[in-house]
Amino acid sequence: MKRLKKLDNLLARLRERIFTPLDINVPLVYAPGSAANRPAMVASDRAGWTAVSRDLIWGEPDGYYWFGGKITLPPEAEGKRIVVRVEAAFGSVMGRSDPQCLVRVNGAIRQGVDGNHREFLLTAESKRGEAFDILIEAGTIEDRRQLGFACALYTHDLEVDDLYYDLRAPLDVARLLAEDDPRRHFIMNHVEKALDLVDLRPGDDARFLRSVAAARLAAQPIYETLDFEAKPTITVTGHTHIDVAWLWRVRETRQKMARSMATALALMQDFPDYRFMYNQCVLLDYLSHDYPELFQRIEAEVKTGRFEIEGALWLEPDVNIAGGEALVRHILYGVDYHEKTFGIRPRMVWLPDTFGYSASLPQLMEKSGLDSFVTHKLSWNDTNRMPDETLFWQGIDGTKVPAYFLTTQPYDSRSIGTTYCPDLKPSHVMGTWRRHGQQELNTELFLVYGHGDGGGGPTREMLQNIRRMERGIPGCPKVEHAPMRPFFERLIERMKANPENYPVWVGELYAEFHRGTLTSVAKNKRNNRLAEIALREIEMLAVLAQRQAGHAYPLRQIRALWDIVMLNQFHDILPGSSIGAVYDDSDRDYAEFFETAARLTAELLDALRTGEGLSVLNTLPRLRSGLAVTTQDIGAASRQVIHRADGAEEFAIPIANTAALGLSSVQASPEQGPAPVVTLSSLENPNLVVRFNDTGGITSIFDRLADRELLPSGAIANQLQIFRDMPVQFDAWDIDADFEDQPYELGAPVDCRIVEQGPLRSALRFEWAYENSRIVQIVSLEADARQVEFDTYIDWHEHNTLLKTAFPLALNSATVEAEIQFGHVSRASHRNTSWDRARFECSMQRWVSMQEPGFGAALLNDSKYGYDAKGNMLRLTLLRSPTYPWEQADQGQHRFRYALMLHDGNLVAVHEAAEEFNNPLRVVSGRFAAALPFEVEGEGVAVEAVKRAEGDDALIVRLWETGARQRTIALRLHSAIATIETVDLLERDPQQLQISPDGHVALTFKPFEIVTLKLTGTGKS
Repeated sequence: MKRLKKLDNLLARLRERIFTPLDINVPLVYAPGSAANRPAMVASDRAGWTAVSRDLIWGEPDGYYWFGGKITLPPEAEGKRIVVRVEAAFGSVMGRSDPQCLVRVNGAIRQGVDGNHREFLLTAESKRGEAFDILIEAGTIEDRRQLGFACALYTHDLEVDDLYYDLRAPLDVARLLAEDDPRRHFIMNHVEKALDLVDLRPGDDARFLRSVAAARLAAQPIYETLDFEAKPTITVTGHTHIDVAWLWRVRETRQKMARSMATALALMQDFPDYRFMYNQCVLLDYLSHDYPELFQRIEAEVKTGRFEIEGALWLEPDVNIAGGEALVRHILYGVDYHEKTFGIRPRMVWLPDTFGYSASLPQLMEKSGLDSFVTHKLSWNDTNRMPDETLFWQGIDGTKVPAYFLTTQPYDSRSIGTTYCPDLKPSHVMGTWRRHGQQELNTELFLVYGHGDGGGGPTREMLQNIRRMERGIPGCPKVEHAPMRPFFERLIERMKANPENYPVWVGELYAEFHRGTLTSVAKNKRNNRLAEIALREIEMLAVLAQRQAGHAYPLRQIRALWDIVMLNQFHDILPGSSIGAVYDDSDRDYAEFFETAARLTAELLDALRTGEGLSVLNTLPRLRSGLAVTTQDIGAASRQVIHRADGAEEFAIPIANTAALGLSSVQASPEQGPAPVVTLSSLENPNLVVRFNDTGGITSIFDRLADRELLPSGAIANQLQIFRDMPVQFDAWDIDADFEDQPYELGAPVDCRIVEQGPLRSALRFEWAYENSRIVQIVSLEADARQVEFDTYIDWHEHNTLLKTAFPLALNSATVEAEIQFGHVSRASHRNTSWDRARFECSMQRWVSMQEPGFGAALLNDSKYGYDAKGNMLRLTLLRSPTYPWEQADQGQHRFRYALMLHDGNLVAVHEAAEEFNNPLRVVSGRFAAALPFEVEGEGVAVEAVKRAEGDDALIVRLWETGARQRTIALRLHSAIATIETVDLLERDPQQLQISPDGHVALTFKPFEIVTLKLTGTGKS
């Protein structure tokens, strides 16, 4: 240990000679600014800017500043490599550096600067009297004032730089080897011998450099000595993870992207062997608009192969909460962007930081031509270590895709946690192999390196370390500095050649961590759900308007709406784990979305309207009956006023057998069953009897059709349960398993009254007061329904408090089924194993169900994504109120609905009920006769999307099987359709289908299979 300290000390002193100060500072002036006025700041003559002094105080949250100065190099700098070191009060918090800067030299972007990249090159070989103009954009995020800002000149000695890393890298390997490993002593002997040759005496630069040259020769045996030849090989690729928003706003991320890419490009000039990969289309697209000169340099480096484009998605989204069609668009638009922009076809789903992975993804990958999935996030599991890192991942439909989990961690780590942004040292390379659990199977592994989350990327030090490990250091795995894609092509080839050697993981990749992200910032999740539904409706109306009225398909407007949705599905926006300013921006985005969506919908309806009257819109593929509602007072046409929990009123018409997938005139149902009976303690119709106690809880739900009570004796359903919610760490992210340790009482309602008494439905209104908050529910039962609806309004002013609604069920079942994108999964409701116990909070889309054969109950929702099931207790998670990173998260008004549906064990019926709950029949003004040119004949198949094709005027229809079984249905085509083909999710690879003489096409689906059709024809129905 003493010897190591000696060598570390000598190396530290050698490192001080890499950069030598010239004792010259660039005289600077500064001015506050913004990203919006960048052109003016760049062009400014800086008159009126403030001179920078040592005691300058600057910086504020979300601040933006410009520093400029001119310098003429002194005679003593002639012929030398000159760098500028930025001196600032850099702070490093949660994956970011503050401040972060972008440097221009003589008007051209040179590099990014942050706490990990403090120097930038001024000139590789200075000339006497050479002058430079320096301009620095600086952004600050934290609520922390900066003291001073300076740019100091240094000489950079590359010979000393090389010697330092020649010795540092192998010494870092040696310290990790066992005491009795002879390679440890071999390395240390040669490092010591080399350092003993270095003459650190000041005053004679020539003498010092001669000693450096001698020391480099003395170090060569380290790299020339043969080690064990069959060592594992680690392929390393530079990268930077940039959260599109998190502890900073999207507009700041646009600057982070520029800084990170400028740094990557600058390093490529000094390190021709440098290989860098980036993946998020949205940030590349922003860069092309914000910094076209940087984007053009990236385009050039893509052609050289040094800048690698991989990762098929538009950005790195949440994949538990985002809907199925949204995930398709992330792939469709991501692949399209990379192909059109760079001529590159990405093949990978790269999601290192997302909080769990839906079992629908393998099918989406296969049907998009994507061949590999990469993450590391499951190493954050709080209970179980994933047993394998190289495997086939099998989705709910049976599709298997190669999956790879990154294993990078420091060599001396004893946790299961790994990283995708190491500051690459030999320890990380050695740790990548040590952490890998399939060493008997794989001798070639992969890692990405570079500072991330807040961007920045690799540093000179990382690249210097890589160069030494590439040369070979005894005791360290081999290193290849190479692009990522060839590694995965080799891996996929091995896996496909010998699939029996690789394990298969079936179902979802559940992250045993960050479970609270299914609920935090509820308003964003509601906006997401409503936006996805709105886009479904708009695209269908746009097809109708184009085909029946010759209205131009609003392709650009629809894409702009998708861009808003996809941006806000980023894995720190949609999960609710960002700062408040991010949600200010998100609120603005969604306001723009819904304003544009409403205007576009009105425009499309105007194009389709043929006269006066009332019509009903049905976006689902089957005849529907039920209540059609509108917020407009439609006078005598309304059969009943519907009361909402927030005080709003709607008007309802009973509809019978309205046409599928289109608009049709309102045909009010001529016959209605008896009005539901309501008292202050009960709701009753021919199907159900629901009884309440004096706290507003439900004490009985009797199903008359099944002649069965749903609730256990003495149990209370729709019990609003409140708990202390103070996770040990990651407040907005986590719900801890012990959240039930401190429950709080809600108490009796402050008001209970009858608000509706038929004829279409009856309803009770309950109001509770809790601390500083108010909860209102309207519990309703329709005349012929087999489900109870809970319309909810909450004015919430609690912190670190969790709200659930509980439904104990008299069902003998060890599992629940929960909807995910394009299907559903089965999860245990018991706690037999550690894997079961870790799933104490799970994801769903629109429903979760518990059942026995022939009888069950499902909870439907219109905007909730978290639930838990334990024994016979099924609970929806309604609200959280974390305080970090946003102190005011979830404060204020919330509106949402959920329903309890009784069923006969048929999950197709549950799916259809959830679809109808989220896509209610809607009354619109005017007379229409608009229907799509096809009809679905058969049950158990959903129509997910109807849209215009990306490349032409053909019609795209996306369907999927909902009941987990193989089935055949028919599509009846109208005469306007001439041809029908199956295509993949990218709308490619057409396969012609046969149309029968009577216009029918038979379609056979495997369980949960997605089928995308392309219909072409005459254009008018």
